[in-house]
Amino acid sequence: MRWPRLSIRATLALAIAGAVLLPTAVLWQADQQLTRATHEPLIAQGRQAALITAAATLAGPLWLIDDGLTRAAAQKVLDDPTVLRLSLVETRPNTPALQLARPGEQSATGPRLKAEVRREDVVLGELTLEFDPAQIDRVLAQRGTTALQLAGLQILLSLALLLPVMARRLLRPIARLKSQASAMAGSTAVVPTYWDRRDELGELGHHLNEVRGQIATLFEQAEVQQAELLKIARHDALTGLPNRRLFAELTQSAVASAQRDGSRLALLFIDIDRFKSINDNHGHAIGDKVLQELASRLRATVRQGDVVCRHSGDEFTVLLRGFKQWDEVAGLADRLLKEAEAPVQTTLREVVASVSIGIALYPDDALTHEALVGHADTAMYAAKSLGRARYSFYRADLNSQLLAQAEMEQALVQGLRQGEFLLHYQPLLRAVDGELVGCEALLRWQHPQRGLVSPAEFIPAAEQFGLISELGAFAVRSACQQIARWKACGVRFGTVAVNVSALEFRHHRLIDNLVQSMTDYGVQPHELEIELTESVLMTDTDNTQRIIGRLQDLGLAMSVDDFGTGYSSLAYLKRLRPSKIKIDRSFVRDLPGDADDRVLVPAIVQLAHSIGITVVGEGVETEAQRQFLQACGCDILQGYLLSRPQTADGFERFVEAAQAAQALPA
Repeated sequence: MRWPRLSIRATLALAIAGAVLLPTAVLWQADQQLTRATHEPLIAQGRQAALITAAATLAGPLWLIDDGLTRAAAQKVLDDPTVLRLSLVETRPNTPALQLARPGEQSATGPRLKAEVRREDVVLGELTLEFDPAQIDRVLAQRGTTALQLAGLQILLSLALLLPVMARRLLRPIARLKSQASAMAGSTAVVPTYWDRRDELGELGHHLNEVRGQIATLFEQAEVQQAELLKIARHDALTGLPNRRLFAELTQSAVASAQRDGSRLALLFIDIDRFKSINDNHGHAIGDKVLQELASRLRATVRQGDVVCRHSGDEFTVLLRGFKQWDEVAGLADRLLKEAEAPVQTTLREVVASVSIGIALYPDDALTHEALVGHADTAMYAAKSLGRARYSFYRADLNSQLLAQAEMEQALVQGLRQGEFLLHYQPLLRAVDGELVGCEALLRWQHPQRGLVSPAEFIPAAEQFGLISELGAFAVRSACQQIARWKACGVRFGTVAVNVSALEFRHHRLIDNLVQSMTDYGVQPHELEIELTESVLMTDTDNTQRIIGRLQDLGLAMSVDDFGTGYSSLAYLKRLRPSKIKIDRSFVRDLPGDADDRVLVPAIVQLAHSIGITVVGEGVETEAQRQFLQACGCDILQGYLLSRPQTADGFERFVEAAQAAQALPA
């Protein structure tokens, strides 16, 4: 059961009434008991006195034997309000009893008292009086009514005095407090309410003013935090640029405006070239510095009304408005390329980066934000495929190229899962006598529909799609497995060289895979060789040096492939001391007819021999090339003239044939 909701006035009135009535009721109960105890003996005495008086009053008429006077005297006795009935029985013979009663009193209910009526010691009759039984109750009721009237008067006087005081000292201040609280709830810019009271309500008012100030401060802080959260939700934390969500809203708004006024838009999709290698080689802190610097340069290069956004990771987007000719966009893209290529100065070193830019135009290429971003992204990949550090406008045929790339990626993943890759082995022969010294393991893809796919086609695709590490791990493990088989069969294979790409070389799992594969198949360090390109060795980073050091700790020989096509730095030859260098086929192809090659090749051989490095001539396809390389002191030869890359079975037959030829008498 819920108590009714009462106002303060009603509550106070009820409290006053209760405060007055409760003690009045207690006192009234005590007064009733005391009054009853006090009046009952007095009433009994009064009744006895009335009986005696009545007997004395009736004695005279009875003595005179006057019935009229007797009845009159008896009637006078009934004038006493406490007497209800009277009965007089005379002693005279044959005299009827006199019965009198008050009007309305029919039956005998009250107490009765009897007395003899005497005169001069003569009994004249017997008098019986019946008295009012409720006499004491009426006295008590009268006193109770008086008490209630006094209590009511006290309540009225209390209310008359207290309610004005309550209204002034309580209700009005409470109304002010309510108004103050309502104003605080409605607005933070509320003028504080002045309180000159020193009682509890005044203290409460001062407290509310303090609370109002605190609430106002909290609201201000909440607004600041909300603004900061909104900025965080719509801006990139690292660069401060708008994020993809805000850029989408701005682009959609720009497209709507362009539809109305017939203007044109350009969306540039910018990606940092080889940004992963920057993070791997220099650390993520340097990578973040590059992103921040590029963001600053992009903002400084574009116009005030253009929008620059960090799309994700190492990708940025730029929205250009208000241009008239496509060459204006091309000019801006050129400036962005130049700004991006400027070195980024960090606390440790300078970092040089480049970007590739894809451009899509509105309304020429697309009519929506999503389509513009998609087409610009496609054009950016086209710029990367053309060599990076350039820009490319979107063309419709780029979608088909992108689809082909997606199909190639899917086919590579499926080929790895279904075991479509295998190794072919190309023999390496000693130049002076043609004796087998080893072979190079070359990765091949046996596609179920396309047949044998050229490595020149799928290796760059695997590097682009991030699958080169898986292919490299497969090549190393397959080579180690084949070495174990050849050893078990007694095949004298020499040393097997496995190519490692630049991207695979930087992968942290390369060493783990080498160690695990060699351990699983019992491969000795002299039976396996790692073949690197010049670009790997020229990357003078802590990570590169650490991996090379671990390879040397394993006892694995290293050879440098395609020597002469890169920087050909003598410093890395001195510092790293590879066991072999392989003269690139571009120097061998035109031998012995090209005069420059006739000078360069012997110089490379002499240089390598002077510091104890073995020289391999690859791409030998003619007898004249073989004789020239042999004459200038080249140690090992490799090429189609000697043998094409073969399957493991074909290589075994080649070894058997070579051994048989050496066994024949001269």
